[in-house]
Amino acid sequence: MISIAITADALAATRFAVSPLMQAGAVLHPHRPQAPGRVGVPRQQVDAALQGRHLHLLSALRQEIRGYAPDFMTPGAVTDGTPDLDAELHQVATTPAPVVARQMNRMFRTSPLREQASTRELPGVRDFLERGERAFAQQAADELESFWRQTFAPRWPSVAAGIEADIEHRARLIARRGLSAGLNSLHRDIVYRSGALHLASEHRIAVSGTTDLTLFPSAVAHSWLVSVDPWQERAIYLIYPARPHGPDRTAGGTALLGSVLGHSRSALLAGLDLPRTTTQLAARHHLSPSTVSYHLSHLLRAGLVTRVREGSRVYYRRTVDAERICGSRPASGDGASRSRHGTPVHPAPRPADDHEGVVSA
Repeated sequence: MISIAITADALAATRFAVSPLMQAGAVLHPHRPQAPGRVGVPRQQVDAALQGRHLHLLSALRQEIRGYAPDFMTPGAVTDGTPDLDAELHQVATTPAPVVARQMNRMFRTSPLREQASTRELPGVRDFLERGERAFAQQAADELESFWRQTFAPRWPSVAAGIEADIEHRARLIARRGLSAGLNSLHRDIVYRSGALHLASEHRIAVSGTTDLTLFPSAVAHSWLVSVDPWQERAIYLIYPARPHGPDRTAGGTALLGSVLGHSRSALLAGLDLPRTTTQLAARHHLSPSTVSYHLSHLLRAGLVTRVREGSRVYYRRTVDAERICGSRPASGDGASRSRHGTPVHPAPRPADDHEGVVSA
């Protein structure tokens, strides 16, 4: 059992965040049990991406270090606005050398390297460290970028849409039933009670929760992952599996919609269950406004979305035909405010010293 004591101040500061590199970390981590019904990135696909792009440092970390991962490689949300992969990669690449040395030394102490006979001809983790901590951080950033571009870039609009949908669901639950109910809804193995977050695990760790707690929903994680910084220089990070995106949407239906419309347009259409502007959609799906406008123009011509002007803003929403395609019914009586044209308008969503690193279920 991992128990994270959470002070009142830390509980009040608990927040949800979206981080591209956190999604990569969720599938790179070697201990992620397969959960029935979860759709993620298969282990074979991860291994193929690492081998095909010659990502030897990530491969070495994945094979040699078990149970933990260096925190600097998943810096979390480094901006308060739209998730920024380049900003996160820059933070990884410029990690101070003492931080890299400290975290890697802790990795070796808590999780001894395991020799892999099949990879002895390739450089190992210590080989990369011998080149210097700064070179190690830069290599980590370069390989993370290559892995992310290969594995996540094609599916990111859909993944991001699922993450945002999960955050909206948890926010509604917290608003109606309180933060305790929201924390208890994250995963069957995560329980909040008596001022602490308890995570079912083979590890026996008690963490002083004097720092903030940041929650990262993941559309690809098979189970939860927790990252604790014993120096309390950053928040405790908890990755949990996001809810399946969309009402009663099967994997086959999602694939079919994506094959017809393309992943970006199908994700935009899925996000138009409520009226939204181009700017809101761009932030929600991590696309440029011009790209969103381009896709919306095609959806408009196809009769799948409608638009209405409210003052200086133009709001888009799915048509009845699109609702049928998406497998949902038009919302009614949902408490949304209405414009003078009668269209619902929603405003823009405005440890212990020996336990650093990432721990999985």
